Amino acid sequence: MHFLDRASIEKPECLGNYVYPERNWDSFGSSCKKKLRAALVELQGEPGVSNAPGAEEFGVRCAYCESFIHHDGHIEHFRRKNPNHFPELTFSWENLFLACGATTHCGHFKDAPRSEIYDPNDLVKPDVEDPRPFFFFSVQGSIHARDGLSASDRHKAVETIRVFNLDDPNLVAKRRKAMASLREKYDELLSEFDDLLVGDKSESEMRDIEALISEWIQGEIQASKYQPFSSAVQDLFA
Repeated sequence: MHFLDRASIEKPECLGNYVYPERNWDSFGSSCKKKLRAALVELQGEPGVSNAPGAEEFGVRCAYCESFIHHDGHIEHFRRKNPNHFPELTFSWENLFLACGATTHCGHFKDAPRSEIYDPNDLVKPDVEDPRPFFFFSVQGSIHARDGLSASDRHKAVETIRVFNLDDPNLVAKRRKAMASLREKYDELLSEFDDLLVGDKSESEMRDIEALISEWIQGEIQASKYQPFSSAVQDLFA
């Protein structure tokens, strides 16, 4: 899960034409829905991807698990639009995200009939709070509440993992693969420095070598910023 700067994206004006209970989601016009999708693509994608010909949702990550969203993604209501929950937020811009189409985690899992009851106030909302301080990813790809959290923040982290099933085995495997690929590149880099590390080195020389390695790490983190599971990649070098 990564922070989404909703304030930087212009709300689709057409949403103002849809007000519950006069309108429901089934009556949501295709023209406005396309504009909404475009705005969410801009919110959740790499800058410029929404303007790329034929880009559609490609290159855009799920608001919850950080997987790439392709054609099977869907518009997700953070707070359920079900009449028994928050129908008044059906067309609320602040309540809408793009999520992957998986049924074993994220939005579909959260609101499936079989899912356990939850309080949305106990979840990390990625356009309100930066999720990074809440979660830690192991090198094996699993997600955990980060150490040092307050009791309330720890509860929120644990509930978010549970409700969205962010520790789904399929997600764990994908994150592990992404981290392993970068770790392999890192090990190759270190092997290239083996000759430089032979023999006695001055403090200045060691600082130069460490600076080169640090520069490479920061470059890889920046390069992965809009790739799937970038939060896990950052923890690899934490």
